[in-house]
Formats: sequence, structure tokens, C-alpha cells
Amino acid sequence: METGHLFHKDSFGRLQTVLTGGGQWTPRLVRNTKIVLPHIAKTDVFTYICQFNHEKTLQENLDDFHIHIIPVGAVTAGQKMHFTYGYAWLKNGDTFPDTFAETGTAEITLATGDQYKLLIKQLILDIEAPISESYSSELFIEFTRSNDANDTYASEFALVDGDAHYKTNHLGSYNVVND
Repeated sequence: METGHLFHKDSFGRLQTVLTGGGQWTPRLVRNTKIVLPHIAKTDVFTYICQFNHEKTLQENLDDFHIHIIPVGAVTAGQKMHFTYGYAWLKNGDTFPDTFAETGTAEITLATGDQYKLLIKQLILDIEAPISESYSSELFIEFTRSNDANDTYASEFALVDGDAHYKTNHLGSYNVVND
């Protein structure tokens, strides 16, 4: 069902941290409120998992994956947060990998005055769709914040959420599993 043009939609998934094998985030209050958000320090790991709605245009790459963050420490212009990542985008019947074949690095550059500002920052652009993608595909991403010269921001950031943008040109599937 074509509606005339592509729309860009948000996915919403769940953020998690690791139990073992990496740095664990710490849930903390944001300033003097009772809002608790994960605070990501150097070496901390966070993951994102989401299922795409049936409205997603099949075999169409994702626009991006980005996070919504609040830097909690003072910021000097040009400071950077650096991440390594790996991901898998699986469809029904795919085997979960032992390690991620798709890997890379990402950076967030901060500006003076960014402390306590809500920022939306892209981490991965143009994520390639699985071959013969079917409805209800799942995206699994893991990020590790670096603890080296690439990461010059000494403080933590509060991780509000993350999402992937995708294209759609219809309202959903005609059938439960496929069209």
C-alpha cells in the first residue's frame, strides 16, 4: 500500500548493561530530581535491542542509530566521547552470532555549555538491512565507551534512551507474518 512518499519513523527498544565481562553502568539521580538514569563512565557497556514494526519498508537500510544523552560534568569545547560498537540485525530464522561481524567506532563531540543539556547524537549511520528481511526483524547493538586518548571527556553522561530511524511507505502488513 503506497501512500505517496517515504516517512521516517522511530523505533523504540530497550537499553541494558552487562552483568559480567565489561563495565557496568551506574543508575544515578539526575541533579536534584528523583529521575534515575544510567550514567555511562569510561569502559562502561550499554546495549540496545529493538524489534521493527511491520510498517518498516522491507530491505530498506536504517537511516541511523542515535542516543539521547545528558552530559553531567563540566564540558570544555571539543571534548569527545569515543565508543566501539558491534551489531547484528537479524530476521526470523537467523542464528545469533558468537561475535558481531559489523563493528566500528563512533564519537560524540561536545561544546562548552553542554553540561545538563539534552543532546541527540548519531552513533551509526546507514545500517544495512538483512538480505531477504522479513517483518519483526530485530536489531542488537553493543557499545563500549573507550578509556583512552580518543575519549577526552572525563565525566559520565546520563543515557536517556536510544532509537533507530527507518523508512516506511505503508501503515503495516496485510498478514501476521508476511505479505
